[in-house]
Amino acid sequence: MQWHRTLLMYATGVILAASIQLIWQSPIGWIVLALSAGAYITHSRFQASKVAAWAKAPNGLEPPSEVGPWAEVVTALNRHLHHQQDSLSEAQETNSAIMSAAQALPVGVIAMDGNLKISWFNRAAQEQFALDEVADHGKNLLHLIRQPEFIKYARRRQWPDSIIQKISHGNGERLLMLQFVTYARHQRLLISRDLTQIDRLETTRRDFVANVSHELRTPLTVLSGFLETIQEAPEGSVSDEQRQYYLALMQEQAVRMQSIVADLLTLSDLENNPNADRVKVDVPALLEAARQQGEALSGGRHHFVWDIDTELTIGGAASELASAFSNLLTNAVRYTPDQGTIHVGWGQNQNGQPVYSVTDTGIGIAAEHIPRLSERFYRVDRGRSRAAGGTGLGLAITKHIALRHGAQLVIESRLGRGSTFSLVFEPKRCEPEPIEPAPVSTAT
Repeated sequence: MQWHRTLLMYATGVILAASIQLIWQSPIGWIVLALSAGAYITHSRFQASKVAAWAKAPNGLEPPSEVGPWAEVVTALNRHLHHQQDSLSEAQETNSAIMSAAQALPVGVIAMDGNLKISWFNRAAQEQFALDEVADHGKNLLHLIRQPEFIKYARRRQWPDSIIQKISHGNGERLLMLQFVTYARHQRLLISRDLTQIDRLETTRRDFVANVSHELRTPLTVLSGFLETIQEAPEGSVSDEQRQYYLALMQEQAVRMQSIVADLLTLSDLENNPNADRVKVDVPALLEAARQQGEALSGGRHHFVWDIDTELTIGGAASELASAFSNLLTNAVRYTPDQGTIHVGWGQNQNGQPVYSVTDTGIGIAAEHIPRLSERFYRVDRGRSRAAGGTGLGLAITKHIALRHGAQLVIESRLGRGSTFSLVFEPKRCEPEPIEPAPVSTAT
């Protein structure tokens, strides 16, 4: 070991100095020994200072060389530092992965201290509560969520159950399921789950059931009323003309119920089969059939302008596309006043997308109704819609057909100025397979 060698050299020097003193009666040995010891001590101190300077800030610096007895210490320390750096890097990577995973969680997470002051939150929570990364850091959560029910819940000592709360902010209103969780030493987590979409779907389901009941109730009431009248009327009190009139009205209501049921079945089939066929469809032939239907429904009351690219075909299901095209055209006929103009277009836009559009000079639609037009049974004016003869499902069917064909249903309208309904397809739809004959469809 290093200290053994040093001790041996020192002992040898003392013996030599003592021998010189005894033999020659001269102190020269002791002088040389003292000078050698001083030089050695000075050199050791110099080496120690190099080690000390490196030890104060070893990261990123190479360990000093030629440090004599300190070499083993420097080697061991350097090895330990490398091990610590590897462990630190691994811990940092693990921490980064955990934080990234927390940021990617679909549920919101807000970390707080025991006084509910925010220390961290993930992206989902930021979106759900409209939090600001800088301004809201360190704020008390109860200053941001002020609903009395939530404040009462937050001040509990334990939270075995969650709470459902509507949170309103500039980005709209969200329905959230909230629950506090304790961790570490008096730390808090607020876990939030967004139930907005589920609530909307449930509302849509309830509205759908109510609308179906409402739509079927009217024709059933008419049928029941006329049947009761005919059955309970005294013999001979109902003339043949009246009986025929009643039967005609009953037939009309029966046909209406059949149309509603048929459209509901069509919607169900479209929802159960999300992807349409990819067969080449002769769209100009489909539009010719739709033209005959539209002009027959109009009965000469409207002026039609047709702008059709007779060479443009796309891939899809011909029967579905025929229904979608006809739905948009018949709606324009129904809601455009007499002597109005209906423009029907089929071609590619500047982005190479095939576009079917129907523009009318009809009554138009207020902006607040446009996002809901494709909902089932949604009507801007219920009385006028029924008088026009629709089931209230045509645009819902058209939207589902568009989705099955990778297209968008685009609606533009100004109240009192008219509307434009467009089906915008992807450019790749222009590269289909063998042609499918155009069917004759009935609009809904």
